Amino acid sequence: MKAVETANMTRRVFITSTATALATAPALGHASDSKQWRIGVVGHTGHGNFGHGIDTVWLNLPETKIVGVADADPNGREQAKQRLRCEHAFSSYREMIQQKQPEIVAVGPRHVDQHHAMIMAAIEGGAKGIYCEKPFCATLEQADQIVAACERSGTRFALAHRNRYHPALPVTNAAIEDGAIGKVLEIRCRGKEDARGGGQDLWVLGTHLFNLAAYFAGNPTACSATYYAGDRPATAEDVVPGSEGIGPLAGDRLHARYDTESGIPVFFD
Repeated sequence: MKAVETANMTRRVFITSTATALATAPALGHASDSKQWRIGVVGHTGHGNFGHGIDTVWLNLPETKIVGVADADPNGREQAKQRLRCEHAFSSYREMIQQKQPEIVAVGPRHVDQHHAMIMAAIEGGAKGIYCEKPFCATLEQADQIVAACERSGTRFALAHRNRYHPALPVTNAAIEDGAIGKVLEIRCRGKEDARGGGQDLWVLGTHLFNLAAYFAGNPTACSATYYAGDRPATAEDVVPGSEGIGPLAGDRLHARYDTESGIPVFFD
């Protein structure tokens, strides 16, 4: 499953459309045409950085204004301050949120091990919206905590699954529902299959594919998978610390099957 890329549909366009949807979401409240949403940007240079344009996208939206940026790395912090044309830079994202009171917080690091703490700090700090780089968070428990906190506070949350906003999706879905291109029998997904093969490929890149699979097939109801280390099934001895804050990983190849609400099976290899 691969997104169709054209000269007019770049990563920046998709990210901008996602951020625009968040910034103009009705649940954020009613505002006049001259309203500018206050944006707080969180990154961590050397540990996920600022993601794929999660920091700079707001410069393209006239209805938003970056009021603060946080980065624990001093050099990265100064560069972000210049890049984002922002006067107020902080070493602590908690301090930035407390002092600048942003209405929308952009959580930029690609490393998933930081997301839960950053997201919860934004919710507790009164953010009305959060835009976060994928992957979402490290565990199902963390995901449940974030969802519950957002529901309590009324905070809107958007993950940077840019392909969900590809204009081909509703057209394709309509063609499927109308029977114009037949019935979906199964969905097969493949990652980039580079050096991050196996669990890391699924974590870092598969998140886009699973998001689209859920769009067409509904939420998963069951999963089975086989891990391999080379040509043999992976064992506990193959477990190693994953990079990018992912946590323990094993093997370099996997084959997974997901059952879904619609009955359409989804495969990831």
